[in-house]
Amino acid sequence: MPSDKPLQDDDESYSIIERLADAIRIEDDLHAGTEDRQRLVQDLYEGPKKCQCCLNWVHEMPPDVEVDQDNEDCTYPLIVRRRVLATMNGNKKRIELHSIEIRHPQVREVLFDVFEGYDNLVKEVKFLIFKAPFRPFFWRWDRFNAAIDKEESEVVKTILIQLRSLVRADLAEAFAVKEELVSHGIITFKHLWTIFPPGELVYETPRITRQSNLGDFFIVTEVEAPHDDPERYQRHPRYNLFCTGTSWNGSSFGATNDNISLSSFKGTRKIADMRVVPVKYLEDAAAIKARCLERGKRHHELAGITYKAYLPEKADEMSESERKQHTNRIMLDSRNCPRRTFTRHLSEVNKPQLYTELITQAPVDAAPPGGHRPLEDNPLRPRYRQPIPVHDYDAPYDEPYARPPPRPLVVEDDPMATGTEDGDKNKKQVLDELELLLLSSYMHGYCLKERKWDDFEVDRIIDVEKNTKPFDSLVLPDGYKDLILSFVENQLKDGEAFDDVINGKGGGLVMLLAGDPGVGKTMTAESVAEKIHAPLVKMELSDLLKDERDRMPERRRRDSRSRSPVSSRDDDELTKTFSLAAKWKAVLLIDECDMYLEKRSDDSPERNRLVARFLRELEYYPSLLFLTTNRERVLDPAIYSRIHLTINYPALDLSSRLAIWKTFLGMEEGEFASTVTDEEFDTLASIETNGRRIKNITKTARMMAKRYDRGITFEDIRNVMRITEGLQI
Repeated sequence: MPSDKPLQDDDESYSIIERLADAIRIEDDLHAGTEDRQRLVQDLYEGPKKCQCCLNWVHEMPPDVEVDQDNEDCTYPLIVRRRVLATMNGNKKRIELHSIEIRHPQVREVLFDVFEGYDNLVKEVKFLIFKAPFRPFFWRWDRFNAAIDKEESEVVKTILIQLRSLVRADLAEAFAVKEELVSHGIITFKHLWTIFPPGELVYETPRITRQSNLGDFFIVTEVEAPHDDPERYQRHPRYNLFCTGTSWNGSSFGATNDNISLSSFKGTRKIADMRVVPVKYLEDAAAIKARCLERGKRHHELAGITYKAYLPEKADEMSESERKQHTNRIMLDSRNCPRRTFTRHLSEVNKPQLYTELITQAPVDAAPPGGHRPLEDNPLRPRYRQPIPVHDYDAPYDEPYARPPPRPLVVEDDPMATGTEDGDKNKKQVLDELELLLLSSYMHGYCLKERKWDDFEVDRIIDVEKNTKPFDSLVLPDGYKDLILSFVENQLKDGEAFDDVINGKGGGLVMLLAGDPGVGKTMTAESVAEKIHAPLVKMELSDLLKDERDRMPERRRRDSRSRSPVSSRDDDELTKTFSLAAKWKAVLLIDECDMYLEKRSDDSPERNRLVARFLRELEYYPSLLFLTTNRERVLDPAIYSRIHLTINYPALDLSSRLAIWKTFLGMEEGEFASTVTDEEFDTLASIETNGRRIKNITKTARMMAKRYDRGITFEDIRNVMRITEGLQI
């Protein structure tokens, strides 16, 4: 409301924003004549309640209301509703704009064009009501003024001018902030909504832990201000920005939702320094958009099921050897990820559904669902709830009083959503520049080393380097490597070579590697995976046991109602691992397989079930699988009918130990190269030990040597073996 207080320069309590706001209100009163207002605008006021759920609108102003201008009843085109609120001192009441209803059909037509895209407006509906605060007018103010200027009908133009006068007076403070603060690149928390209109392209600054100093672009679809719901945000005021971006859901690209919260701050803040910045205020916007566009193209290329490497954080600050050591192998797979992204149709990226929650096409005094609640209603009495309607997603949405339901996931037969489970680049949708720009900076995938699903930064995903050195340096007796490679290469060239006579069975290659610990069984599987450039998936019993412990309370409840002594979810976990390895065309390694495939007996029905399940998975597994064991004699006899090749590893002889010592001690080059002589190598090879212990000894000696910035010496190895193995050399 305008203040009667005179404008004095030395009045510190009267801010420049308040002065400018009052000036805007006075200017609007001059433009909108009193005669036109009385003829065009009808005022309604909040009256005594008739029920608990609705406002009762009356024509007469309550007698105990503070007024600053004459408000008389008028007629037709515009219906202005005002609420009656208590003042701070509680002695008097004040009126506040609640809504403006547009009843003139031609005026509605003009406003439909002005606010096209907001709140799913339907031109055929005869109701159009704007609720306070009138933010949509602020966001579309230039468009609104342009519509008034080009309007040819004097009657319609006069009504629009009256409407502009009403809403501009209510938005006077926001216009003052725009003129005095936003124009200079600063903003207050209260008026953050002024710079985030629905449909605005914004940039979220990168997280602290992100490798590249690059954030994400979004389109704002809705702004939720803290003063819209004071009870909800009383303790922690914040703005919620509901945004739209582009994402890959494992089958297709589509529009996805994101929610960004902006916490409160005191005073003013530079817009360019905020967590989320509208592009028009973003410093160096062109360069940032170009980098994000390149990242989007990379994301598009990586979409599908893809085997890649993932750089560690701060990789640029690491040495080459450290970077290789900490680089993980990952499988990019959004389709099978438990946190799979749900998307809407891709067309909603360029034409998102924008919401203000301040424009409605339903009658203000319409009864709520379930009917009115009487004033004497008993809150403990159960109320009737209407059933949730089943929506027809193909029909035009004509319920303006509520947000339309989200569309279901894009179906596979949609021509815009062709699946790409095999990673075929030719089947992906072609994305335009905006869709590429809005692509997420993260992708869903599985870390093969840590055996868990995670989100991976696109900028840290690199190609896997082909490396045949591990297989070449593998120490095995003559003929072993040739035999293994012959089976593997035949499997890769013709997967049906090992197929069963029954269609759908077999097709994979199962190898059993048996021998004492440390003779190279596990390393054989790992080096074969490197040789053929395939991901290596390890299965360990501890994963299944951990999953079982997590489900123990649920299992006890289920077992108390069932005669089955075991949980069927164990089978699900087992099937999931085999299924993922097959889809990824991975080398599956089951270390210490005797823990799963021990001989069945009548004393352990649960063990029998586990063995039977494993045997079934082995029989139908279509890819390459390695089983390793130190106790071949305890395996169930039925396992051998599923195995295509069994290799028994002998204990390491002198020449094998010498080759392993030279392999591990020859890994470093340059200033960190080992200084062990040939005579000292012969001394080490004469000690009976296995490959795993040699690896651990050299690893410990390398850490001791690096402490002094030098290579490994024979003395380092002697000290390690004396301390850890109790051996004197």
